[in-house]
Amino acid sequence: MPELRWTRVTGRHAEDAGFPPLVAIHGFATTVTQCWLATGWLRRLGSSRNLIFIHMPWHADESVTDALNRLDSRRKVTHGSIEIEDSARHPLGPLDVLDALSEAVRQALISSPQDTGWSRATSVDLLGYSLGARLAWDFAAEEPSLIRRVALGGLPAHDGLAEVCRVLSAGSFASVTRPSSATAEIEQFVHDSVLDKAGLMLCAERLSSPPFTPSFENAPKQPSLLVTGQEDQIAKDSAELLRYLNDGACFIELPGRTHVDALTSGEFARAVVRHLGED
Repeated sequence: MPELRWTRVTGRHAEDAGFPPLVAIHGFATTVTQCWLATGWLRRLGSSRNLIFIHMPWHADESVTDALNRLDSRRKVTHGSIEIEDSARHPLGPLDVLDALSEAVRQALISSPQDTGWSRATSVDLLGYSLGARLAWDFAAEEPSLIRRVALGGLPAHDGLAEVCRVLSAGSFASVTRPSSATAEIEQFVHDSVLDKAGLMLCAERLSSPPFTPSFENAPKQPSLLVTGQEDQIAKDSAELLRYLNDGACFIELPGRTHVDALTSGEFARAVVRHLGED
């Protein structure tokens, strides 16, 4: 049975930080370690913030604890998981992942005497990248009282997972008529990924139905930030999402950055820190 796992990282002096915990959701065919840790986000987010890293189903990250300890051994790390049914009777879908996300965040917010700063947390901030941003979009809309602010990176205004699923099922582009450059890029992510290819194909299949269809009704109502690389072929239409967001929503385009190297951009991280640091 697939799981949605979470890793909780307690900030140093978190009780003085003045911010709610930050929930971060990685992208497709990558891991928490690759998406958030190897790209410098732990340092850029600062040592005082409590963090909850979400591991999507079929994206298990066995190296995350070691990576966190190497980066900052003084921060306490705990883990949890939510099992999600995926059977012929009830195939897993995006709504099941959203339900698991809600449960995972609430589990992670449960405090213990050793965990400073968690006991006062009644809300969280939300950061998602690529497929993680797609889930964050829907999660923020479904949980307006739980989520305070939202930052979304590399989020396309269209749903490309169905085409990705067809490509992965075919095993090559030979049977797919003129696949888009975005799909070709995602297929390369899968090819290069350390994760199980069959699991990634199943993830693409399950999360492509129903497709992501942004609208005024399902858009986040929280203060929102959109960030996309100027050369990002996957999310090149990201700015179109602004029409659905509240007045004051901000869009930032990162010069010269692609879907992959946008994650290493200091401008991206600074924009997120500024946005999430506001009241």
